[in-house]
Amino acid sequence: MRGRGRPIATVLTDALAGRPHARRARIAAAFAEACGWPLAREVALRAITREGCLIAVASSSGWADQVTALGHQIRTRMNARLGQEIATAIDVRVGPLDR
Repeated sequence: MRGRGRPIATVLTDALAGRPHARRARIAAAFAEACGWPLAREVALRAITREGCLIAVASSSGWADQVTALGHQIRTRMNARLGQEIATAIDVRVGPLDR
């Protein structure tokens, strides 16, 4: 594809869209895309509860505050990207990213 490239999170989300066993990977890719690359480098999605609460880990309290402040926008972008209401809340904790 020439011109503007697509973020890897977008490519992954599209590739995994039709595979039900890849739900967690789709959600993680949509989370990274919704955060944007600078924030996604400092925050990782760890889990999602049955109620739709995203459990994220940030590398510092500053990044955790940023995710908390942008929580509504991140959830809105994720849900739009996934095509359904999956993310209802975000719980951000500070800790090692362990990628």
